[in-house]
Amino acid sequence: MENKMKKQFIATLIVLVLSPLVLGQNSRMGTSSSTQLLVVPGARYLSGGGAVATATGMDAVFWNPAGLSMGENSVDVIFSNRQYIADIQNNFFGIATGLGDYKLGVSVRTFSVGDIDETTVFFPDGTGQVFTPNFSVIGGTLSRKLSDNTSVGVNANLVRESFGRVSASGSSFDLGVQYKGLLGMDGLDIGFVLKNFGQPMKYGGEGLGILANAQGGDRPVEFYKIDAASFDLPFLFDMGLSYNIAGADLGLTYTSNYYATDELKLSAGYTVAGLASVSVGMQSSAGAQTLEHKVGSADYETTEVTGDWYTNPSDGVSFGASLDLSRFIGMNLSVDYSMLPMGDFGTNSIVAMRLAY
Repeated sequence: MENKMKKQFIATLIVLVLSPLVLGQNSRMGTSSSTQLLVVPGARYLSGGGAVATATGMDAVFWNPAGLSMGENSVDVIFSNRQYIADIQNNFFGIATGLGDYKLGVSVRTFSVGDIDETTVFFPDGTGQVFTPNFSVIGGTLSRKLSDNTSVGVNANLVRESFGRVSASGSSFDLGVQYKGLLGMDGLDIGFVLKNFGQPMKYGGEGLGILANAQGGDRPVEFYKIDAASFDLPFLFDMGLSYNIAGADLGLTYTSNYYATDELKLSAGYTVAGLASVSVGMQSSAGAQTLEHKVGSADYETTEVTGDWYTNPSDGVSFGASLDLSRFIGMNLSVDYSMLPMGDFGTNSIVAMRLAY
């Protein structure tokens, strides 16, 4: 059984490491759908430095599903609210429990955008109608510890978007591995995760109908359906390291993006008497690139874009704090807070409550 688990771990690790090399990176800048999959829902790990390697419990559902089984609690519950850009509310709820040798989790992420006035080409000042965009992600997580040091996990997400009379839905998957005590060193952890791989998303619905005449015929004016283009999910590959030394947690994550610029995330945190912790993080992105067509050839080459053509709004410094309330109220309850940069939109605040028993 132990040899079988080792083979499973090695096979999973090979898939995770080689996938970004096969699929390419930074080659389809700005062409993905469902970017709500990238919005950080929790507060505990800031922008993600080292989270791939060290996140446990329900916090791990976003960062690395393998971490779900690394939690020591029988039941984990989390609720968080993020004040996103333009008064958009991002809410996250999840619960996990043991199921034999596995940990099973269920989570829901929603985005509350509010009502938007409808405008058209013929009525640029508004038609008098409103529509309400809806974005949601419903996920299931399955994780298992292969040994005291090693765990694997998978997320399966149902992604849905709708506004007006058009909508799109699809599924995405995450596959991750965590290993504790790398090189035999206590506190040195490593993690890998493939995120958001699945079929492209494509919009459909009555809102894609257009009133028009067929060219070259005597047919009357009637409605024709516009065939919407399909767009890939925001596939990425995360690899992270975390090291606990003298009570301080140091983390590093490198994100290889298929649809955007690659990212480097750093974090440092310190826990005081097991009661509270403070942390600081930083994210920096690589330079944007563009594809240029070679004249007289079907080949493309990638060149770096100079200037301020693109800046990742999540780049910058983040701050956070956590408070363990179990000593005061007799139950395993904690509250997390973080402040993340958001470029020209200022900062985002995230508040999360975690309950475990």
